[in-house]
Amino acid sequence: MALGSTVHRATINLSDVDLGIYTELQLTVARHPSETAERLVARLLAYAICYQEELEFTKGISEGDTPDIWTRDLDGRITHWIEVGLPTPERITTACKKAARVTLFLFGRHSRRWVQMHREKLDILDRLTMFELPEALLEAAVDDLHRSINWSITLTEGILYLSTDNQSLDVELIRV
Repeated sequence: MALGSTVHRATINLSDVDLGIYTELQLTVARHPSETAERLVARLLAYAICYQEELEFTKGISEGDTPDIWTRDLDGRITHWIEVGLPTPERITTACKKAARVTLFLFGRHSRRWVQMHREKLDILDRLTMFELPEALLEAAVDDLHRSINWSITLTEGILYLSTDNQSLDVELIRV
């Protein structure tokens, strides 16, 4: 029998000082059985960092040809493709052909090596923006991860401040 997804309910008080966004996000996100807790945290952070009203989670890991998060216009065309992890350069190239804008949030022990290996292919993609999510941030957030998530996120001048139930963290958002 196949395992089902774990449903997490997240309340994120988001303050993006630079963009003038101050809102409370009420999110329900499913964690696929094969998805790590770090990847779930990365998806939630990516959602908050790229927040706009039309933003939505896709089926993600269980549906191979869609991003983790996206915005689409009224005709269904993808306007913003948001991916987390270390996808293949071919996947990112395809994303840049399908979407007006692509944002990639890299994380994991091998993220810097991945960038070095694929830099030449990625540098020619003018629609692509890449950020590295620090491993320490993800690990700390995972330590405080529950099925009911209450976060406060403030973004200002390239710094992300994350407050969870038990801790406060701040990291520089590193553009790769």
